[in-house]
Amino acid sequence: MFTISEFAACFLSSLLFTLAPVPAEPTPDPMARGYMGITVQTGALTIESVQSGLPAAKSGLRAGDVLLRVGTLEPREFDQVVSHICSFRPGAVVEIEVQRGSERKTFKVKLASRPAELDLQNRHPNRPIDIDD
Repeated sequence: MFTISEFAACFLSSLLFTLAPVPAEPTPDPMARGYMGITVQTGALTIESVQSGLPAAKSGLRAGDVLLRVGTLEPREFDQVVSHICSFRPGAVVEIEVQRGSERKTFKVKLASRPAELDLQNRHPNRPIDIDD
């Protein structure tokens, strides 16, 4: 027969071996460019969507928030935001100020690595280039 302490020890030791370890987040590439994971409405600074699991979502930014300040930059267009965020390395923490409804909110966003596909889209034209012979 098992005593209660032997049973508890056996039970606890089986729990320790059945729990899977949680892998650590990969170390960001030190030469990569920063990325938040948002899209905005065309011609505006209003966040249209926030990609789940990426820095903007983790920090609390939401669709409908209007970007007022990104670090020290007070942008007038989204291209300025992209350039500014890309000037930081992944892992950098950037303060983002937004207008949400009638109140201003400030979030600290720890940047991820910018996906290479985003840069490739801008390098290749959407249509073939005409060559005059």
